[in-house]
Amino acid sequence: MLNTLLLFLCIILGFISVFIIYNKRVDKQSPFINKYLIFLIYNTSIRYILHFIYSLDAALLPVHLILIVDSVILIALPCFYLYFEDLIFEEKYTKKKLLHFIIPTILTITITIANNVDQEKNTLVQKVFILIGILSALFYLAKAFVLLYKNVWFRKSDIKIVQGQNKLIRNWTLFLFCSFLFIFLFRFFIILFYYKTANYSHYLIWVSALAWCFIFLKFILTPEIQYGYGFLNQNIEKASNHFILPKLWSPEMQVQKIQMARDEKLAEKLNAKIKTYIHQIEEASFHSPLFRNPDLTTDDIAAHIKIPPNHVSFVFKYHCQETFSDYKKFVRVHDATKLIGNGYLINNTVESLSTEVGFITYNTFHVAFKSIQGMSTQEYIKRVSQPTG
Repeated sequence: MLNTLLLFLCIILGFISVFIIYNKRVDKQSPFINKYLIFLIYNTSIRYILHFIYSLDAALLPVHLILIVDSVILIALPCFYLYFEDLIFEEKYTKKKLLHFIIPTILTITITIANNVDQEKNTLVQKVFILIGILSALFYLAKAFVLLYKNVWFRKSDIKIVQGQNKLIRNWTLFLFCSFLFIFLFRFFIILFYYKTANYSHYLIWVSALAWCFIFLKFILTPEIQYGYGFLNQNIEKASNHFILPKLWSPEMQVQKIQMARDEKLAEKLNAKIKTYIHQIEEASFHSPLFRNPDLTTDDIAAHIKIPPNHVSFVFKYHCQETFSDYKKFVRVHDATKLIGNGYLINNTVESLSTEVGFITYNTFHVAFKSIQGMSTQEYIKRVSQPTG
């Protein structure tokens, strides 16, 4: 009974996860949909549908059919690694990625034919399949570990909103990697000790189903984890009535306690104008060359949007999560990524790019760029310039 209930719950949660992904896509809230994540969710849900039917009545499905469906997990293994790769780099699609699926596809077709032609004489094929499956799982787990260790789990930044994004993706990838590791070790245990059992693939299936339930629940509760590091920058491009950087601003309450009497009086006066001021500051930040001035001050912003200088200073002091200095870095790095995307470096150097967006020295630009983007300028240029295949 527990086995059946957990399988049913896993199926429901899996399809809810898929619905969330496509619902975000329809609403155009998600600029980045990871195809590998979708495959993993679909593959898991369909597998557990068959196991659910088998748990209701073993006579409804032949055991070899479940073994064939479970063999597709070999194709899912590279998806596990490529999902993390896309989450980090959001690389353009290349045909080279198809190489990951050649051997798993051939083996899956082979085991399918073997099970249908002669179920009793395919033991050698099954053993080879299981051996390669275990080696593949170890290979992709190791590759994923190295990838996440180098690029995610210890990723640092001095910018608070970037720190928040880094923490979100770090926690999700750590949770997902550990979950996959647990599922692999468990399935290895089942294969090792119950391989000769007729329905070994179905044995203790509720354990892995429970692990997937936790994965799906995590995804449903925090669907933003499907986005890569580039989502924050893509979010900046949105033209809407909402703040461009909602996590940066605190329009309803001060980020620090007001202690000066003059600021208290100013707070009462500006309370109804804070949101308007934030919109105006963001408009000047991302839709004008104002921040390319290396000597930019809050007075310059005030002059640009035509409000008193002390009002702009008040907004940054009490309603911004970052210091004005860090805010300028973020805007300028974003400006740099836009220029790179528009081909600025075809006829110019990176040093001139740093000057163009408002940094006084190349070194400060390099440090700020790596802190915000999580990679050096050269690494970023290399990734965005990859061929489309």
